[in-house]
Amino acid sequence: MTDALFVSDRGNAFSQAFEELGFTCHQVTPGAFGSPFCMPCKLLIIPSGFADPKYYKITSAIERNADKIKQFVERGGVLLVFGAMLDDYTYDWLPMKLSYHMKFKAVDVTLADPADPAASFISPGKLDCDGYFTEWDGNVVMAREENKPVLISKKIGEGYIVAAALHQYPSKQFLEWACGKDRCACLI
Repeated sequence: MTDALFVSDRGNAFSQAFEELGFTCHQVTPGAFGSPFCMPCKLLIIPSGFADPKYYKITSAIERNADKIKQFVERGGVLLVFGAMLDDYTYDWLPMKLSYHMKFKAVDVTLADPADPAASFISPGKLDCDGYFTEWDGNVVMAREENKPVLISKKIGEGYIVAAALHQYPSKQFLEWACGKDRCACLI
């Protein structure tokens, strides 16, 4: 078992950062994602730029496993999905309404809901954002100028979907929540 799985065909951008904070993060390739070779985890990460083939070639694997992703969250897992890095993108494969617009910029990010468990993702302030969300049916946790959401959280079943248009690694506090001892490891 691992704390987190990172869906990638280009290596693991999260492994070292997670290890420095005391957590494990393994890469799962698109071919193994959703298969019996995909190990249980508490946190599933879909990287920034996942929808743009110049960065990753994982979109078809994600779409093919939409039902498994939903079941993972319902059973208590946390899905952390980043910005698509396309001008406009609708996350049709998620069990919630979510649309995104790309606009990369360092901006002032404010905390909209400090009581949400995803509020520990990163401290607000001047942060790099790759865009913002234009439609959602979750909770706005953080926003940039003009109240444009950059961090959305939605509880589904026993787990959560956390959508981030932030270009940051999650904090240790966030990982303690998402990968904590109380959270069960679920299969994808």
